[in-house]
Amino acid sequence: MLNIDSLSQLKTLKTQIHDTHQASILEGVVRGSQGRFGFVATDKGESFFLTPDEMGKVFPGDTIQFTTIEDDKGKTQAVVEKLISSDFKAFTGRFQKKGKAQFAVPDTHGLGNWLYLPPSTCEGIEEDDWISCEVTRHPFPTGKPQAKITRKVGKLEDAGFERQYSIEKFKLSHEWPETTPSELALLAEENIGTMSQGREDLTALPFVTIDSEHTRDMDDALYSEKTESGWNLFVAIADPSAWFGMNTALDKEAARRSNSLYFPGRSLPMLPQELSNGLCSLLENKDRLAIVCKMSISATGETTEYTFTEALVNSKGKLNYNQVTDFLDNNSDVVGSELTEHVKTLHATTVALNSFREQDNLIMDDRPDYYLTLGDNGKVQTILKADRNTAQKLVEEAMLAANLACARYMTGSDLGLFVEHAGFRTERIGDIKTIVEQNNLSFEGDFTQADGYKALIKSLPNAETDRPLKTLLSRFLIRSEFTTEAKPHQGMGFDCYTTFTSPIRKYNDLLVHRILKSKLSGQKAPEITEDVINNLQDRLINGRKAVFQAENWLKLQFLENCVQTEFEGTIVQLNPGGFTVQLTDLGIDGFVDLRKQKFEFDKVYLTHQKGDVSYQLNQAVKVSVKNIDQTIRKLDLAII
Repeated sequence: MLNIDSLSQLKTLKTQIHDTHQASILEGVVRGSQGRFGFVATDKGESFFLTPDEMGKVFPGDTIQFTTIEDDKGKTQAVVEKLISSDFKAFTGRFQKKGKAQFAVPDTHGLGNWLYLPPSTCEGIEEDDWISCEVTRHPFPTGKPQAKITRKVGKLEDAGFERQYSIEKFKLSHEWPETTPSELALLAEENIGTMSQGREDLTALPFVTIDSEHTRDMDDALYSEKTESGWNLFVAIADPSAWFGMNTALDKEAARRSNSLYFPGRSLPMLPQELSNGLCSLLENKDRLAIVCKMSISATGETTEYTFTEALVNSKGKLNYNQVTDFLDNNSDVVGSELTEHVKTLHATTVALNSFREQDNLIMDDRPDYYLTLGDNGKVQTILKADRNTAQKLVEEAMLAANLACARYMTGSDLGLFVEHAGFRTERIGDIKTIVEQNNLSFEGDFTQADGYKALIKSLPNAETDRPLKTLLSRFLIRSEFTTEAKPHQGMGFDCYTTFTSPIRKYNDLLVHRILKSKLSGQKAPEITEDVINNLQDRLINGRKAVFQAENWLKLQFLENCVQTEFEGTIVQLNPGGFTVQLTDLGIDGFVDLRKQKFEFDKVYLTHQKGDVSYQLNQAVKVSVKNIDQTIRKLDLAII
């Protein structure tokens, strides 16, 4: 028998072992990879490797407790000890059979493990069906996750599948509330006369809309007149906030959607068509409620004064980009004679605006647009590449000027909603300093601040050199963000910026309208909380991902059926494993893998080098299709 002293010593030893074990337990968040392994990152910035077996016990995004061990090669690995929390509750993916068992293959970045599906949940589901699922059993601690099918989305060959699957995967709101018809029934064209009382009547001015040929949701109309010192530019923006108030069912659904999403073949609008294509749209020869920005533009293109007014307008012409471009570039007679001088005046105004912006601000390089035409089967028939034309640039300059005026109008007030661009990513500052020093770039100021950033960009050579410095630096920029403070938009060289020119399509623009109206006529202002800002940001990013995925999937199917096997392309991004090439005529991105070819990667200049062979940004290359994986929407290319 142990005596009292021995028992006390044993108790002390157990406590010390427990305390030592507790001290070695860490906490972190799981991050997946392209393989079956993963990592867990602590809040101190440390990252630990998770073997495939350990990764099989968790989902990406899980918060876990873990300990560390060393493998037989002396490398530190993480061992999962406890699951603290998991937000991975639902997912989309493919249905697959393996022997007599059924599985869901998640379409989730960083999750390589399949989830078992009980036979009772698989009725009516076929091999390679795309499905929506709920997690019914977490993989910790057994490594045997389980799910159930909640909905069959369809097959890849189905017409419209790509849009429908994106809606499901990204959880996009796509059904109108039950109260929508009753709310819309109260809104009618004949109400506009009463609703316009107290507004400035600008219906006599020959506003015109310039948009794509088939556009129906027209947010903006333009008019400009010559003055002794330059021009008066009027930018009329549709006023949907006049038709429904805050916290109505229409408003709540618009906030949930947050943006109109333009999927190939069929859009997902923020507002019902009765509003977006009807009562709010600035249709030709229709009286419409609008907020108008009036700007005095000098002969050099500087905006010297601006005012805002709630108005009634009437568009005198629905023009399209190609029509106006043909008129301005080729002096054709495609624009009605009653509008020709007005369009010429608009063009002269925006040319001056562009000239001033080129001197005083920053102008981003134009990128071509790619338009997909779909057949009756819902798949791509053609991909048309189109460079930005004269009319598009005209409209862009007018919108930028109005948005900048709006931001300055809100500056200094208690309430505002702005778009901030803070310049370079913090982790790239050291690399940029290296680039500045090695290329003898001469500019004044601190490039981490707005004025210094603008001076740095303006110091770059206009013509391409051996190193594409402008493109290189653009890869080190942070993403723009919504904010309630008037901060610089460094990417455009503006002291502040916002957008209010697309309230039919963007909820943040609709909120800015309400802020403007609170200043103009004392109407109740919206509350812009941190949750509102986060929702706007998340919905914007989520929507862009959804549309990109649908477009990319359609493009890859088109490419798979393309008889052409070799393509011209341009290198648009590089990482240690290889580089991304954009096919010049199709706008499709594919990856060239260099991991087995022993190239040296320069993370400062984003180049790959091996002997006399090198690859860098903007480099023209010729490639062939190596592999197309439709299940993960990935194109592998090979250099010819």
